[in-house]
Amino acid sequence: MRWYVVDALDKAFGRTKKCLFEPFDFWKWMKLAIIVMLIGGSGGNFNGGGNSYSSNDYTLPDSGPAGSFSEAFAGFFDQMPTAPDLGLIIGIIVLIFVLILFFSYVSSVMEFVFVDSLVSNDVRFWEYSRRYLRKGLGLFAFRILVGIILLAIIALMALPFVLPLIASSGGNFADNIGIAIISFMFLLISIILVAAIIGGIISSFINLSIPVAIYTETGIFRAFANVFGQFRKDWQQIIGYWFGRIVLGIAVAIVVGIVLLMVIIAVGLFFLLADALFYFVLSALLPGSDIAIWIILVPIILIELIIFIFLLAFVALPGRVFMKYHMITFLQQWYPEVEIPVFDMQEINEVEKEGEEDGEGEEGSVIES
Repeated sequence: MRWYVVDALDKAFGRTKKCLFEPFDFWKWMKLAIIVMLIGGSGGNFNGGGNSYSSNDYTLPDSGPAGSFSEAFAGFFDQMPTAPDLGLIIGIIVLIFVLILFFSYVSSVMEFVFVDSLVSNDVRFWEYSRRYLRKGLGLFAFRILVGIILLAIIALMALPFVLPLIASSGGNFADNIGIAIISFMFLLISIILVAAIIGGIISSFINLSIPVAIYTETGIFRAFANVFGQFRKDWQQIIGYWFGRIVLGIAVAIVVGIVLLMVIIAVGLFFLLADALFYFVLSALLPGSDIAIWIILVPIILIELIIFIFLLAFVALPGRVFMKYHMITFLQQWYPEVEIPVFDMQEINEVEKEGEEDGEGEEGSVIES
């Protein structure tokens, strides 16, 4: 049995080389790097702000239980944020949430832009972005729906374990707190592992659905259903694909990580030494003017930081392009009903046709002899 995940390696490597290095185009790399950064830049980690209170912030008077209770409540509400402060906090939280949703939508649009750019070997950032606004919105909505379903599954998985844990430790919670924490940690790790596996499987189907949605001119929901239907017909190849992609992803991550580490050390040390030298020069030219020195240095450091980020994106780009080409090549073999017009298909078809003709010629010569 042929495994498409292995067969796709050579073509994916050749397509990556032709796309990025034959010939090398700086602006093409720049546009692909921006697309990849926007794909990976959706969402963010943030902690909601808030105030913490302790009993040391105010003292309780000795006027009986009722007086203590009322004075405690008065002290608590006195230290609550005022209306403008509370409104500002809520506004910041809402703004962060809106930004997360916006960049998640941009990430979904860029998924289509990235696939079409690699398939055509022609990166047209704005044209493809406008073309896939609607499909990106469908992918964005689909991912939110999947996220809600996944959270519901996690809650249903945790509920049968959490409720008995709470019930058993209700009367003497202080005595069983250690056991409860350990049990909860094991439960949390198990749920995270199961959720990661389920999420990875769904994400794999979604990634395969994106080219299907593009080249069958359907929405992401219909494309996902088509991919799942193909999975029911040929599930062995997908199982092999999952394991193969794990191994391939680890290998690519190791290679890219080594190169990134070398670049970080070399470029980081160069920028650090250059900034230190520039600082000492400015200190000699502007003695006693620390504010003026930092006014000059801060913009330079920001420019260096931007250059550093783009340099890292450039170094990691071949790995991302190779993995996407591998997925596209696998999809061509696994789901041949979807015609994906990869830029080198005509060349590959001509080579395969020549190979078949050569084979037929050799068979004819053997028969004649």
